[in-house]
Amino acid sequence: MSDNTTFSNMDFLAATTVIGLDEAVGDLKYLKKSDRVVREEKKDEVVKVKTCCRACIANCGVIATVKNGRVVKLEGNPEDRMSKGRMCAKGLSGIQALYHPNRNKYPMMRVGKRGANKWRRISWEKAIDIIAHKLVETKQKYGAETVFCSTGGGGNPEIWSIARFCNIFGTPNWFEPGCAQCYLPRVLAYTMMYGGVDCSIADSNALELYDTENTEIKTLVLWGTAPSYSCPASGGGAVADLRAKGVQTVVIDPRMTPDAAKAQVWLPIRPGTDVALMLSWIRYILAEQLYDKEFILKWTNLPYLVDVKTKMLIRAEVSNDENEPDTFMVWDEKQNKPVAMEYPYDESLSPALEGTFTYEGKTYKTGFEMLKEQCEEYTLEHAGKICALEPKMIEKAIRLFAENTPSGLCLGVATDQSPNSTQAAMAACTLDLLLGNVERPGALMQRFRTSGVFDMPNYPVPIAADKLPDEQLKKRLGGIEHKGLHIWYAGHITSVLDAVLTGKPYKPRVWIDRSGNKLAALADAQKVKKVIDELDFIVHMYMYPTSFSAYADILLPTQEWLETDMIVETCNTLCARQQVTHVWETMDETLIWAKIAKRCAQLGDEDCQKAFDAEYMGKDLPYWEKVTDLWDHFLGRIGLNFEQLKKNTPYTYMSKEEWKSYYVYLEEDEKTHKPKGFATPSKKCEIYLESMITLGRTGKPFAKCELPPASVEYQPLPYYMEPAESPNDKELAKEFPLVMTGGRVPYFHHNTLRNVPWLREIYPIPELWMYPNDAKKYGLEDGQWAWVESKRGKIRTVVSYTQGIKPGVVYMERFWNPETLETKTHGWTEMNVNMLTKADAPFNDVVGTYTLRGFQVKVYPAEQPPEGIWMNPQDFSQWLARPTDPSKNVQVLENDAKPQEKIKEEVTA
Repeated sequence: MSDNTTFSNMDFLAATTVIGLDEAVGDLKYLKKSDRVVREEKKDEVVKVKTCCRACIANCGVIATVKNGRVVKLEGNPEDRMSKGRMCAKGLSGIQALYHPNRNKYPMMRVGKRGANKWRRISWEKAIDIIAHKLVETKQKYGAETVFCSTGGGGNPEIWSIARFCNIFGTPNWFEPGCAQCYLPRVLAYTMMYGGVDCSIADSNALELYDTENTEIKTLVLWGTAPSYSCPASGGGAVADLRAKGVQTVVIDPRMTPDAAKAQVWLPIRPGTDVALMLSWIRYILAEQLYDKEFILKWTNLPYLVDVKTKMLIRAEVSNDENEPDTFMVWDEKQNKPVAMEYPYDESLSPALEGTFTYEGKTYKTGFEMLKEQCEEYTLEHAGKICALEPKMIEKAIRLFAENTPSGLCLGVATDQSPNSTQAAMAACTLDLLLGNVERPGALMQRFRTSGVFDMPNYPVPIAADKLPDEQLKKRLGGIEHKGLHIWYAGHITSVLDAVLTGKPYKPRVWIDRSGNKLAALADAQKVKKVIDELDFIVHMYMYPTSFSAYADILLPTQEWLETDMIVETCNTLCARQQVTHVWETMDETLIWAKIAKRCAQLGDEDCQKAFDAEYMGKDLPYWEKVTDLWDHFLGRIGLNFEQLKKNTPYTYMSKEEWKSYYVYLEEDEKTHKPKGFATPSKKCEIYLESMITLGRTGKPFAKCELPPASVEYQPLPYYMEPAESPNDKELAKEFPLVMTGGRVPYFHHNTLRNVPWLREIYPIPELWMYPNDAKKYGLEDGQWAWVESKRGKIRTVVSYTQGIKPGVVYMERFWNPETLETKTHGWTEMNVNMLTKADAPFNDVVGTYTLRGFQVKVYPAEQPPEGIWMNPQDFSQWLARPTDPSKNVQVLENDAKPQEKIKEEVTA
């Protein structure tokens, strides 16, 4: 190491004894007024800048009006292919977020006890230096794996910056609060089953929906998703346009959302029972022969024979050519024996679609037969009993979906938030595949062409996964049991937190987080606080202070979306999210991680030193000095640079007709002169998901080295698991009789924006939706304060009578209270649903999902609201935007570290 200075937890505690009170900042409302910069008056200079929102994941086009460097107006860009000029409340609050008086404006260092909320301003150079020293010291003493990182906090396009840093530094441990609880189960299942993107509207997929005038879709199923709430300007608007055109809709949701209110069929399902309902849909479609038989025979693996004992498909030949799939066996009804089926299809054969066969002492079943048997018990009546639904309404929904085609099923986050998550995604994909709803006009499962700029659209930072040594990968916490996490190179949240608390198999010691508020985002918030108390060092990087900030040792101010440069791919266009202005000393997160790596390299860390070696990094790219250098690199693939993109946003990289590439699987492969097929091992749609078995045993295809088998064998077909806490448990239901569910409202994205005055004026506190008879049963009036309690904790909220909730179910939006940051609660205990949720087993076998919905609670009257919360519009006035002049370039500030005397002068001005 070139510098052996170390910084320990005690350094921060001792700081209070060596600096004067004039240098310390009392709380996270630091430097609101004294940091104003007095500048000469300018002549009015007004410009309009095209950019893209990132208040959620949707990337809607925005036109920002900028006057003398200050953003004064936001409006939708009608050129945007998905939002078409619409903006939602989240996006329109961008100015309030940008100029919020409580922005994280400067790097800060803790100067009191952890949780005391006392801070001192430091330079970027000092902050990066402290962090790098602690990282290198921890790595040398305990191993790189004892450092873990996390991301989250809304539609963060920087997700791979965190993973990239971890892979380069040498730790296998990072996580995202969503991940296994939000989106990854769908990504995994659809990737494995047909090799294309999933059909999530809120994640800007289901792209067929946005050509509303030309799409042939006739029926749209919204399963556990509410685009009118989650992405009203883009997906919500598209669904409304399609509905006006005559497209029929089915909604599966315990809440009467605006989408449910306008649906032809609304199925108010019991939370957590979705897979039972999906299996009944599959059973009905098979029994009534509503499936596309020709597509199933020729383009799925359901006709292939399965060895009943091993559950593996039977192969006539294993291919050593990556362009040629293995040759599988079918039961030929002409010859009455197993016969090899050459890819793609042998017209001379007559393969049996269903049946059980014995040949040479072995028993075989077709994949179709295995699927049929898997869902045999889930009749409409049985599913209706499990899900608390009327069988006739279930049948009506199925027939609309199966007979009014082309149709498509959009799966939302609701099914990702229970231990049955991966199975729900597999079942949803199966339903569309059985109907042949893939790559044809009107279908949602598509592989439309992309620009070719990125390997991962809209998440462009190269992951550098190959730079993590195999021996470190094998130390990934939860990575052996839940191997599906390797598709995102991530660790298992509960496994990481448990390791901190138990020290087994080793004890993580340093946490670097980029998020809104981990105490509001992770299940069982009380457990998260216990983990915080065990750690040596915590870094939090974000745009604003949160509950988590109060327990950090270093705070780093990150840029709001109006300050960032990024490339966005929207349908057949590329758009620039560009820096409209820049205030204070905020920095782009991609650059922050690069600067931490660079300082670690300067301190002698060999892994980080290699990250700046172009030859070593190869396709993963060495770290960059400016974010725009990275974007120039990628845009160079199509002959553009970022400045050109800014001037030509949106840039049409190909025509709509060329972009909407239907029937990709039928296109000819130039090497084999056969159809390309699907991006799966068999080149067929793999409804019988044999590769799920292989994943559990080895980690392939997502782990870069072979891993020991999981303790439980992963199943190739979806199965139903009753929620861990269920009203069917009579003893539990006596004390906790109601089922809690969650879901978004249109004003917030995950746990962001609770500090925006406009949005809090609209929705100041999270309501508890209750069916009126349920509320009266427990002595609760409409508008009354109540306690909500689970086995893990309790919070308070206001009861809201509504017939738009399933009887026996209650709904509450996740929440935290920034207005109480300065109190002993730091805003995370008052109304935070994650005080109630369940972070322990059972987990989803494949990806480790824990329970965020579908658990049992009780509700009873509260005498008063939590102390210090705000409910009246005038309460939020102190959060109103206070525009400031643009700052100097943050990198100049960072490279020109100010002497301590200058910092003291600025703080006490």
